[in-house]
Amino acid sequence: MISMKTYWRSYFTSPWVMAVTFVLPLLTSLVIWWIFSSNVVRELPIDVVDLDQSHLSRMMIRDYDATPTLSVKSIQPNKEKANLALTKGDNYGYIIIPHDFEKNVMLGKSPKITGFYNGQFILIAKQINSALMQTDMTAQAKLSVIKQLSIKETTWTQAINSAVPIKVQVTPLFNLGSNYNQFLVSAILPAIWQMAVIVGMLWAMQNESVRTGCNSLREWFDKQDRLSIFNFTLVYFCIAMMLGAVLFYFLYGVIGFPFNGSITAFILNMSLMSFACISLGIAIGYGTNDIVKAMSISGAYTAPSFAFLGVTFPVTDMNSLATFWHSILPASHFVRAQNELSNYGDSLVSAFPNIGVLTLFTLPLLLLSLKLKK
Repeated sequence: MISMKTYWRSYFTSPWVMAVTFVLPLLTSLVIWWIFSSNVVRELPIDVVDLDQSHLSRMMIRDYDATPTLSVKSIQPNKEKANLALTKGDNYGYIIIPHDFEKNVMLGKSPKITGFYNGQFILIAKQINSALMQTDMTAQAKLSVIKQLSIKETTWTQAINSAVPIKVQVTPLFNLGSNYNQFLVSAILPAIWQMAVIVGMLWAMQNESVRTGCNSLREWFDKQDRLSIFNFTLVYFCIAMMLGAVLFYFLYGVIGFPFNGSITAFILNMSLMSFACISLGIAIGYGTNDIVKAMSISGAYTAPSFAFLGVTFPVTDMNSLATFWHSILPASHFVRAQNELSNYGDSLVSAFPNIGVLTLFTLPLLLLSLKLKK
């Protein structure tokens, strides 16, 4: 039987295992938070193809550039050059103002301004689309006011009320001020945490196999008794929980994201998430019996986690493969319970279905432990 003290000593004498399980995930999480710390998307570069070259088209360009979301980078002479710039990544989109735009507006017709953007960037595409629609609505209101003033005797107030009869006030709930920081970071950090624990377990097994003179991960595991594996698991469970505690205290304590649920339920959610990732890490290491293959499989398994969590893309719209991948990721169930607890204030009973699923991921470790001597 190997004591926890031995495993702790082994951990603190292995800088690489310490880096993988704690230091690197923290640094990565800080970088992610810093990237999204501006809270809102601003100054997205776009190009404009102005085929009309009129006073009205120039007014539209100024309106696009005046929005906080967009920044008109250049005026392109034709669609081909603007499309080439979009393909090369020099802009996120471009707008085409057609020939005779001002003339058709004055004749009461409805000319079309066409916008193109890269839909692969889901957040950016959504922001550009929203900014274009807001700018177009503002421009239509301006033109309508001018039209009202020109065709009959009326005041500015009457003209504005006639042009915009319904005034809309939008009061956001949880995504205050279109703050995508809370929306994205609170899901990205659990995905990083999941990867750190699973990959960290592989390097912890490798570290122990080298320390004890074993030739492979499987050989090291098979030589242990159940109590040794329990102590090994408990040490890295504590490390995973400390990492999770730092990450989520940063989210809810330092940054101040809202948390309305039960602390007890959240800690239980974290505990089962830690055990689930530890179990999967040991299972991958034991099954592959090689650190290189294990790292490849764990990377392929956990790297796309954020895309399959169901946060930026609804699970109901995923195909069968994506839905399956979503279901076999511990982070998917953890994030769902996390959102229910933090945003909606659910109790332990309400969150239990999602928390309970995490217990299923501990089965690989339990089954492997059964073959060990007592």
